[in-house]
Amino acid sequence: MNTLRFGTDGIRGIYGTTLTEDTAYRLGAALAGYGKILIGRDNRPSSLSLAHALCCGVTANGGTFRAVGVVTTPALYYLLTVSDCDAAVMVTASHNPPEYNGLKVFTKKGKLSDAERREIEERMLAFTPLCACAYPFAEKSDLARYENYVKSKIGDLTGVKVVVDLAGGAGSALRGLYGALGASVTVLNAREDGSRINEGCGALHPEVCREEVLRKGADIGVAIDGDGDRIVAVTKRGTILDGDLVTYLLALRMKARGKLNKDRVVMTVMTNSGVLKSLTEMGVTPLSCAIGDAALASAMQAENLNLGGEQSGHVILGDLLPTGDGLLVGAALMKSILTDGPLDDTPLPSVYPQVLLNVAVKDKSVANDEAVRRAAAEVKEKLKEGRVLLRASGTESLVRIMVEHPDEQKAKRAADFLRSVVLGKA
Repeated sequence: MNTLRFGTDGIRGIYGTTLTEDTAYRLGAALAGYGKILIGRDNRPSSLSLAHALCCGVTANGGTFRAVGVVTTPALYYLLTVSDCDAAVMVTASHNPPEYNGLKVFTKKGKLSDAERREIEERMLAFTPLCACAYPFAEKSDLARYENYVKSKIGDLTGVKVVVDLAGGAGSALRGLYGALGASVTVLNAREDGSRINEGCGALHPEVCREEVLRKGADIGVAIDGDGDRIVAVTKRGTILDGDLVTYLLALRMKARGKLNKDRVVMTVMTNSGVLKSLTEMGVTPLSCAIGDAALASAMQAENLNLGGEQSGHVILGDLLPTGDGLLVGAALMKSILTDGPLDDTPLPSVYPQVLLNVAVKDKSVANDEAVRRAAAEVKEKLKEGRVLLRASGTESLVRIMVEHPDEQKAKRAADFLRSVVLGKA
């Protein structure tokens, strides 16, 4: 059955089963009234066909579109802000495996509101299924415009040696970006064929980038995900920095230069307590929000802050772009190396042991089952300190469990117990 409902980051499913050309066509039809639609995609084998169906839906219902081909999600957002288009759709499943695909929708204001998503869902249901993609479809890249923007904001990176892992995804279209900025670059997993996107590489597997950083003696490693909105970094000494630690490092360096708005930073409920404690001790006030780059962006805008990030790798530098951009943040880190010194010069916080489990289930709504919620509350009470989080994934049929505690063995036992409760109710 086709997925016609938005999750936390657009519509997503397994291509050919829960997400098909019919889904894309219906979305295009629903968006036709928005005006001119900008369309980009990653390089998964299914993305071109879905983009074509999307464009047919727009055209058949009186709208117009411009398709720019393979592009990262943040680059597409930038192109939208400087174009005559009214909304954009990115065909991608981001960090998910190759068999998945998805449809991310945003306007010049950012991601859709809950009310906008509901309205589009209702419109999608009202249209008849796709019969055939009968309208012409052509793509024309506009990435040079994005590249010039990055150059104008970052400047010269001559002298920095970087390894960048593009995850076999959309970032492959920007493989020359860092070189154009003057950096000495080793590129990993830049493949036009996206049939192995995210597999054993990129932000999900930063150890690959780390190995090459140490082998090459690079100053930094930058690993992004399939659509380029996440970053995991690697220091010259081989320390892997997840999104929380990248944000932590940037916060301290920006504060030292007087560039951190209000000396505050937005993090999420998943941020390690050790990171939060250390930030506070260093004079930076962390503000907590829900998980996801949309929540980060919203909280940053509401408080007029210019830095936010989450563990998974969404890091937003609001003075540059109001959305997560792995390559742009990576360039900013390289600039910081030139101005503030090696990343290893900034001491990292002592983090608390954190156990993360992804429990595969048929129906992820089991996360809201009364017995499951009660078990999570009881575990939290018994642990006395630390944190317990249990939630449904916004993009996959998973229940995510996080237990944080000074005693790692207690955290593991608690997480395993909650997994058994979830599976018992699934």
